[in-house]
Amino acid sequence: MPERRICSESVHEALEKNPFEKLSVIVFSILEDAILSSELPPGAKLNVTRLSAELDVSSSPVREAIDQLCESGLVREEKKVDGKYSNYYVFDISNDSIEDLFVARKTIEGMAAYICAERNWRIDLGELEHLAKEFQSQLKAYGESNEMHPDVYYSSRMDMEFHTLLVNATGNKFLIGMYETIYKKVEYLSIRTNQFMSTRKNMENLLLLGSQHIAIYRAIRDGEPDAARTAMEKHIDFCSRACLLHRYLQS
Repeated sequence: MPERRICSESVHEALEKNPFEKLSVIVFSILEDAILSSELPPGAKLNVTRLSAELDVSSSPVREAIDQLCESGLVREEKKVDGKYSNYYVFDISNDSIEDLFVARKTIEGMAAYICAERNWRIDLGELEHLAKEFQSQLKAYGESNEMHPDVYYSSRMDMEFHTLLVNATGNKFLIGMYETIYKKVEYLSIRTNQFMSTRKNMENLLLLGSQHIAIYRAIRDGEPDAARTAMEKHIDFCSRACLLHRYLQS
């Protein structure tokens, strides 16, 4: 992901692009990118006063942005004893929570793949194929590259757009709502998985990961609900193992 430092220049650049954008929206975007890129690591305490000074803005837009981050699940709020003030920390997901999250993903996205295959006229198959092939191509490029720490923003975006397209195509507002509640944590883990896979340079695993999106697409295209759900569940299990292995090697 492109580096985006927590500093006043980031705010000024955003205002130059859109002078009418709310400061809280700009601050939210800066902090969100910092969390997703691990510039703000898991467990880091967010100090409103310090962030306001670094960004050269008042405390109000910083507080609004942090409240939004709490709603999205990327920041957790911890009330002080007096109940008047709170401490804020970048979320740190435990191994048990990762496993629970991927169980939820299998339930939601496995059913989404099933529904999409059963009613494949409701999904843009051309776009789904494009996203699957772009993801596969980018992962292959990581394996062939000599770069030790490649920028994985693009592959992660292709990954998230592929899965989101599937869920939204179901037209089931409850399924979509459940996915939205876990979206930011899924995005965070998508970036971490892509980073881990790309830096280890295991071409076999990179090709396997990319081929899984292709398998899901083909099952949906061919109208095979059970095969689509099975392909999705295998893919999510693979990603879950990669996330847990990454954390184990990093500890």
